[in-house]
Amino acid sequence: MTCASLHTPPPLQRFLVLLLALLHTVCPVKQVTVPGQIVLGGLFPIHEAGRNASHQCGKIKADQGVQRMVAMLFALEKVNRDRQLLPQASLGAQILDTCSVDSYALEQTLEFIKSVMSNGDGVTCADGSTGSYTRQPVVAVVGAAGSQVSVMVASMLQLFKIPQVSYSSTGAELSEKPRFAFFSRVVPPDNLQAQVMARVIGALEWTYVHAIADTGSYGERGMDSFRAAAAENGICIDGDVQKISRRWTEKNFRDLLIRMHRTRKARGVVMFVDEDNLKRLLKTLDVLVAEGHTELDRHFWFVASDSWGIKQSVVRGLEHRTYGAITIAPMVREETGYLEYFRSLSPKGFVFLEEFFEYLGCSATEDIKTFGDCFDMVNVTLKQESYVPFVVDTVKIIAKAISMYIQDDCGKTPFHKCSLAQSGFRGERLQKYYRNMSLNKNEPALIDANGDGIGRYDVFQLDMNGVYQKVGKWRSTDDFLSVEVEKIRHAFKTAPGEKPMSLCSTDCPRGHYRAYQDQTCCWACIPCDTSTSIHNETSCEECAIGMVPDRTLHFCVPIPPVSMQWDTTWSLIPAAFSTLGIASTIFVVSVFLKFSNTPVIMASGRELCYCMMSGIGMCYVLTFFLVSQPTVITCSLTRILMGLSMSAIYAAIITKTNRLARVFKPDSAQRPRFITPKAQVGICMAIVSVQLIGTFVWLFFDPPGTMVVFPSRTEAVLTCKATTSHLLISLLYNILLIVACTVYAFKTRKIPENFNETRHIGFTMYSTCILWLAFGPIYFATQSDFRIQITSLCMCISLSGTVALICFFAPKVYIVLFQPYKNVRTRQSAVGRLVNQQMRFMSQLTYNPDGCNSYQPMSSNQSYKPSTEESSHTSNAPGQPQTRAIPPHVIEQLAASLPISDKNDLVKKLSLQDKLLNNNNNNKSSEEIRRRRPSSVHTVGAAVANGSSIAHIPPRSHTDEPKSSMIRQDTTKSRASIAESHQVDLILEEIAADTHSTFL
Repeated sequence: MTCASLHTPPPLQRFLVLLLALLHTVCPVKQVTVPGQIVLGGLFPIHEAGRNASHQCGKIKADQGVQRMVAMLFALEKVNRDRQLLPQASLGAQILDTCSVDSYALEQTLEFIKSVMSNGDGVTCADGSTGSYTRQPVVAVVGAAGSQVSVMVASMLQLFKIPQVSYSSTGAELSEKPRFAFFSRVVPPDNLQAQVMARVIGALEWTYVHAIADTGSYGERGMDSFRAAAAENGICIDGDVQKISRRWTEKNFRDLLIRMHRTRKARGVVMFVDEDNLKRLLKTLDVLVAEGHTELDRHFWFVASDSWGIKQSVVRGLEHRTYGAITIAPMVREETGYLEYFRSLSPKGFVFLEEFFEYLGCSATEDIKTFGDCFDMVNVTLKQESYVPFVVDTVKIIAKAISMYIQDDCGKTPFHKCSLAQSGFRGERLQKYYRNMSLNKNEPALIDANGDGIGRYDVFQLDMNGVYQKVGKWRSTDDFLSVEVEKIRHAFKTAPGEKPMSLCSTDCPRGHYRAYQDQTCCWACIPCDTSTSIHNETSCEECAIGMVPDRTLHFCVPIPPVSMQWDTTWSLIPAAFSTLGIASTIFVVSVFLKFSNTPVIMASGRELCYCMMSGIGMCYVLTFFLVSQPTVITCSLTRILMGLSMSAIYAAIITKTNRLARVFKPDSAQRPRFITPKAQVGICMAIVSVQLIGTFVWLFFDPPGTMVVFPSRTEAVLTCKATTSHLLISLLYNILLIVACTVYAFKTRKIPENFNETRHIGFTMYSTCILWLAFGPIYFATQSDFRIQITSLCMCISLSGTVALICFFAPKVYIVLFQPYKNVRTRQSAVGRLVNQQMRFMSQLTYNPDGCNSYQPMSSNQSYKPSTEESSHTSNAPGQPQTRAIPPHVIEQLAASLPISDKNDLVKKLSLQDKLLNNNNNNKSSEEIRRRRPSSVHTVGAAVANGSSIAHIPPRSHTDEPKSSMIRQDTTKSRASIAESHQVDLILEEIAADTHSTFL
């Protein structure tokens, strides 16, 4: 542009504003321009990188920079002269210097950005005039050379959709197309090169090498690819990867070389280092040897990437230190006519060539006009740089793509008259033309669909004369490495009969085995264990997994699998314990069946108890399947019974505790639902069915079977085809039940003391939790001993059943067998006290010795008040006696509890009462008497008559009445709490009044 400063108006992108702000003053940019109707950009490392921030560019680079730039000029001239690739228009160029520095290259790239801005639209100078351009916009950019530079440039060019094709950037990072959508290259990525390097090292039988890499995209990403390939080929790296910065001094290189030598094991050195740092590293090595560090002379064998390749500039003057070095380079060919073009080229008009001409010392002589004359004068032999053909191919492939683009849009219309010349090329469309396209027929495409070059590498070795000899090749099409191993080894000049090896540890002698250290490539030799290996003449070899050596130690034989045996202590102890448990369970079942109709058995909830005892029995039976030899049948039964046994126990317990929680803490004033025995059994069966269905589904998707595992090197165990995860899956549902039971047991711990079954449940669940918490560490800490695992599992399951059997059923069996006087409904028992209290309540409803016809209930529920309808039943019956006979069994119980002197009086009173009632039998029916009860009692009574099982709360004593009165007068108690207490009392009073009810 021709103005001194720029102003960006609001319509432009914000990012453009920042870019142009960097150019608020016009600084002279050194560049080479070639006129043409279509212009390509070019980025080349004409100069080396500077060693400090103030000087970003160093001295000129003859091969990597100047030769590649001349190759682009040569390709442009060839395209414009032949008119075969691009017949529609002439091709020009705008070439800039990157100085091998990414930040400097980014500044130079802004020249390309400025060129694509259409005629200065939206850009004004400081004086208000419109900015104008004197050059055409670039269609595509050729370059850059280094991967780190290309990463920075590609990020910038992508914002403006300018396609970029590199001739030597091999960094693997550039293959990430979401980040670099407009980047392509004619060379393969470093991950392929790294594979070739690893395979060459593997062919040499090296397993331990040093690794050096540049900081940045090329070195670090390339070394990452090598490490991955090395791991696949069994190659280890000595220590960490040594990373080199361009800011390193000579002291840093000296320390690196001395530190690498100290290991004295690895001699191979794998390098992903750029040309500049390579020359500095090799120069420092030469200085160290000259200073007296003779141990470094010929100690290292280099394996370098394409940054070394076949470049003479790297080894010039250092051939005596570097001969034998192995290098990798993309498939090299000679570009016909290039050297002649360079020699005939005049530097006039090309700023970088003029500088190079001066660098050679030819500018002072007026008679020397071309580079050929200059090279002859300074006695320099011009050799083609290895990447010159790739630069020429890059220009040609872009030219061919442009030609196809013009042909599709313009047809036979001349390019300068076509609208495409005005609108310009679209980058995303242009790159579709040169991807997957070959320059000549019957040749593979230069660039694949992802924008990467085809993998074609050659392997070279440097001889003593500094000449690169081709010793191998690799092509991605057949993925086969051809390398002359013996020729490479011979060049290392080792002692006669000695292989050049780079190893951490050598093979162990006979009778010893390898004890690996930090890496698989390093080991110590330890005498072989004759139980795990066999001996032959050369080495000590381990038998395969599942095999052990025979008696002669010459052959490996399969290990016979073992399992639990019935004649061992590991099986006898759990079997004996389970046998005793089964006998105890049968005994408890027989006691429950014999005394099924006694109060204690009835109060325990017989149906759920039978469910619990079936689960306890299955816990004991499971032991015999666990300690038996694994078969399909035993493994199936084990997986079924393991979950089913405990789910049967804890399903019954959670049903019991849930019913207690709902009865004593009702959510509303209505009677709780699903508390009948049938409902409780249904709930229990539903809970168990979840476990059963899940088990069968599991068996369907994972059929049972047997397998052989190897807990140790010399032991094989026949076991069920189930892992620890299977055990956890089988017990997961039961763990949830145990947790739920424990929570309910804790919630119901404060219900009235007469319901001591809740305490038994709580103690059962607390003990179960402790038992399983102790089992977990034992089981998982003994993975190597299947006997301890199976025995501990058997004992834990059996103890779970035993805890439930002792804590829950032992107190009931003890009362039934040894304290039968407590197994009746008397005043001395909790059940009897509640029954007697309810009987007194019923007698108050029907018998009034004072002749009063008012209704005065004596209930343990102090808040109960009769309804209006009930009051009318007692007051609107004039002339009718308000008495009824007390049942005979009640009379007998009362008489039995009185002294002998009072029995006669009691009998007389009761007889007189019976007579009075008999005289009025026709005036009063039993239905009328029942109608005198409160309506809520009728409702609950019907439920009890149908077999409902309601919780038993002990009656309140007369001494508690003042306290109850105070509670009723407490204004802080909510009405909801009073209603709940009222409902529970009514339910329990009616249950106690029914002699056929079953208690909890």
